[in-house]
Amino acid sequence: MTLCAVGRISNGWRLAKSSWRVLSQDRELVAIPVVAGLISLVVFGIVAGIGVALVGDDDSANWALWIILILAGLLATWVSVIGQAAVISGAGQRMDGGDPTLGTAFHGARGRTGRLLEWAVLATAVAVVLDIIRDRLGFAGQIIAGLGNMAFNVLSFLALPVIVFEDVGAIEGFKRSSQLLRGTWGEQLVFTFGLGLIGFLLALPGIVVAVAAGASGVGAVVAVGVALGVLWVLGVIAVTSALSAVFKTALYRHARQLPVDLAFAPSDLSGAFRTKAQRTR
Repeated sequence: MTLCAVGRISNGWRLAKSSWRVLSQDRELVAIPVVAGLISLVVFGIVAGIGVALVGDDDSANWALWIILILAGLLATWVSVIGQAAVISGAGQRMDGGDPTLGTAFHGARGRTGRLLEWAVLATAVAVVLDIIRDRLGFAGQIIAGLGNMAFNVLSFLALPVIVFEDVGAIEGFKRSSQLLRGTWGEQLVFTFGLGLIGFLLALPGIVVAVAAGASGVGAVVAVGVALGVLWVLGVIAVTSALSAVFKTALYRHARQLPVDLAFAPSDLSGAFRTKAQRTR
């Protein structure tokens, strides 16, 4: 591993810790991804369940079920995106010197629900197209779909902050995000990978408890162990999701030359916007 790579990983870890210091001032915001995640699962289950019940086992109606499942995924994505937008709104209020609450955070997202639906449609459409490519083109399709998914995630990294704070549509949000991140060396990728790794490690105890409880074969132990394991994993997912939203907010505000919480070192955030000339020195 080169010194440059080590430096970027170290920078990503510092950014994760900085995001936590900001989030720790408003820990109630962690509840938002939990609520949004549960609601999105319920929405998907209801819509998909109704679709399956209506279509039944009729093979000729597979296309109808496919459309219903896409609709269920779209609505679930919309709910999840609203949750992310609420955390982003709350983090922005904190960095403006305010004291966000669950109410003020959701208020900031509620005014953008139409824009966020547009984003959910765009994200769902991209996912569907990439899935079709993956299924139709075999091994080559898997490579193309993987690269396409990575490219979309990188270029759209700041799309939600742009939509929340600038009140623009999904396409414009994607364009603005790619413009803000043009020439980046990849701190956002390192942060996302590092946060995912941290999340996986933190979730392991819950997974171990659930698996051990399931292996016991004792009904009460299985029920309690699995419940505790699931709650633990959901908590980890909520925290990592909130941290990601905080980091995106800080990165967006830094790119726009707006005040950023003092927990973030300017040099760490500046690393995500180095020009090609700077990277080749």
